[in-house]
Amino acid sequence: MSTPLVQISQHVWIWPHHADVDRVQSAVGIIVGEAETVLVDAGNSPQLARKILSSLGTINAPPLTHIIYTHHHWDHVFGAHPFGVPVVAHEQCLPLLEAMRQKRWGDEVLRIHERNPNLKLDFTASDWADFRIVLPETLFSQQVTMTLGGLTLELRHVGGVHAADSIVVKVVEDQVMFLGDCYYPANLTDGPIDTGMLTALANEPVQTYIDGHRKPMTKSKIERIIRLYRKSAGI
Repeated sequence: MSTPLVQISQHVWIWPHHADVDRVQSAVGIIVGEAETVLVDAGNSPQLARKILSSLGTINAPPLTHIIYTHHHWDHVFGAHPFGVPVVAHEQCLPLLEAMRQKRWGDEVLRIHERNPNLKLDFTASDWADFRIVLPETLFSQQVTMTLGGLTLELRHVGGVHAADSIVVKVVEDQVMFLGDCYYPANLTDGPIDTGMLTALANEPVQTYIDGHRKPMTKSKIERIIRLYRKSAGI
């Protein structure tokens, strides 16, 4: 079976974001420890989740034990149910997802929510019939450390205008950091990025940054992005 999984480092893989912006499919991280596997985000649909589950065998990943949400937006959390594991997230994520649970989700509601009539949805009728939002069970306020069979995962709240509950996830030993959408403007297509936040993150002891909707970036790539945005803003 062919798989789009991309290996980032010794213990980190990703299911990449979709190149078609109308798919609104963010990257999903796969962190493989000695005896367990942890996902960073859950994908945008149950259909995608099933593909990711099937792909884990191709890299001999041990059993999946947790999902970490980088933030509450639908393209990062709507695939969680098929995985059947508990979720870790920032404490602000829980009430936001509880509010989202009150909606009757479906194609029309999601298009209105996304304000994108061209949105291409990877949902079947049965997906919507069985769909539910998985709430996080483990919450933290500022920072928490998870250990994963010799790996250290540092989860830190950074907030931002895109989503107040945004966190970053650092795989310390591999020098990899998952950014989610933390430095983005409120709408992905509008406004400048948060260069102050990105500068602070670029100063971390990290070599590879995994963005929710871009290709993985080196530290030098991050620094070039900061310079370009500052130049365009006249800073």
